[in-house]
Amino acid sequence: MYQVLARKRRPQTFESLIGQQHIARTLRNAIEADRLAHAYIFSGLRGTGKTSVARILAKCLNCEKGPTPDPCNECTPCTEITQGRSIDVLEMDAASRTGVGDIRELQEVVSYAPARDRFKVLIIDEVHMLSKSAFNALLKTLEEPPPRVVFILATTEIQKVLPTILSRCQVFEFRRVTPRELTLHLRTICDSEGITITDEALDRISRAGEGSVRDSLSVLERILAFCGTEVEDQDVLQVLGAVRAEILVRMVHAIAERNAGEMLATLDAVMDEGRDLLHFWSELLAIFRDLLIARVAGADTELLSRSPDEIRTLDKNTATLSREDLNRVLGLLVELEPGLKSSSQPRFLFESALIRIASLGAVVPIEKFLESLTGGGGELSSPPGEQKKKILTPDEPAPADFRSGLLASIKKRSRPMITALIGHASAVELQDDQAIIRFPAGAESFKSQAERDETMSLLQSCAGEAAGRHLVLRVEMDTATEVRAGSGRSAATGPGNQGPRRPAGDRRQLMEMAGSDPAVKHLLREFGAQIVDIRPLDPETGTEETS
Repeated sequence: MYQVLARKRRPQTFESLIGQQHIARTLRNAIEADRLAHAYIFSGLRGTGKTSVARILAKCLNCEKGPTPDPCNECTPCTEITQGRSIDVLEMDAASRTGVGDIRELQEVVSYAPARDRFKVLIIDEVHMLSKSAFNALLKTLEEPPPRVVFILATTEIQKVLPTILSRCQVFEFRRVTPRELTLHLRTICDSEGITITDEALDRISRAGEGSVRDSLSVLERILAFCGTEVEDQDVLQVLGAVRAEILVRMVHAIAERNAGEMLATLDAVMDEGRDLLHFWSELLAIFRDLLIARVAGADTELLSRSPDEIRTLDKNTATLSREDLNRVLGLLVELEPGLKSSSQPRFLFESALIRIASLGAVVPIEKFLESLTGGGGELSSPPGEQKKKILTPDEPAPADFRSGLLASIKKRSRPMITALIGHASAVELQDDQAIIRFPAGAESFKSQAERDETMSLLQSCAGEAAGRHLVLRVEMDTATEVRAGSGRSAATGPGNQGPRRPAGDRRQLMEMAGSDPAVKHLLREFGAQIVDIRPLDPETGTEETS
């Protein structure tokens, strides 16, 4: 009689386990050191080897050559355990036998010594399905277990198992098997079974298995039933209802280019091929998850569900998207899930989400944005014809432009806010062994920021680096200048200027002056913003005027 691959390829030794090496090593060491517990809980995703490991452990304990971590699989006890007919290894499905009466039957069975083998092993599958009274009955047995009895409880929902049960067992967590491990396992099976199939098709089957060895083998079985031992990529796509790689790359590229028309056309192609939108969404979500992980951890990380070559190809198509952009796209796709599963018109929701993605503006790191405001060199761009005042002592050996040297030193330390702060200074001077930073009248708030301990320490260090020697830093107010309204720049109030140019009450003029400032223009352009109001600073206090 034909035996399906999931049963035919069930692991029979610890070495043949897939993806659970940590559990295999622990149990092997326990057997070799004779430190076996009387009760174990195996928890994890379906199809990851919980029941298989329970049977392997039973064979290790009862093998004629044992106890041994390497059962022979040839003696009578090993053969009977493999076939599920050993009189001393009992398996109970708690999903169908949930009552306290079933547990009492087990208690009666374990009260007797093993009939033939060294140990009596009780395997209870889906133990979380037991009733509360059944759990309480089992608890008594676990507290005072009979000699030569080992309990192995398997569950996919460990959170439903009573804490009192957990505290009396050794708990083993079976992890989800990675797609790469599944692909290698499937390749070994296909080669031994004479099945012709591509690595790309095996990758798809592995992802469809979602970390479960049994589910992956079941998917492969379904594909073999459809097309025989000669498997074409198109056969896999047809059985899984998956989307062609070309369609996925086309959609990813359209998202990267923020081309809403191309996104909608690609979605229409998916619908024309009769593909399930939920499956397409899942594939797209997995791609952007992998792209984001690859940006963080590299294309060769084991965290990815796709091969490094496939990730690199996809990454080239999304080079215009920053890490923050990928994260936002991923967030919008995640929000789409409930609607796709419940809506009578999932296509409309998908189209709406794609248009929102196309409308997303590029995210620029704040450091780069501040650099763009300062012209890339640290200083805020000055209006045409206006230059910063530079005061140098005649015998100064430092660079000719001390302000530029200071800003370059600050920039090396990646402190864009301090760079912008120095951009508001009316003068940066060197006098003997002193560096003096002056701020215009009305800019007391900037002076206060500069005088903070952390900022002063940084500025003194940067000034010393720019000058090539130790300097004492002073921060002062420049009474000969004032703040130019709207931009934070200074303007002299000497003979050529008739009083302050900042009309405190004339907000219309302030709005015009702010709107003409290059830095403000850049902000308005980048954020699509507009100036709503201007609140000038009080020259006496450096705070907003209240009148």
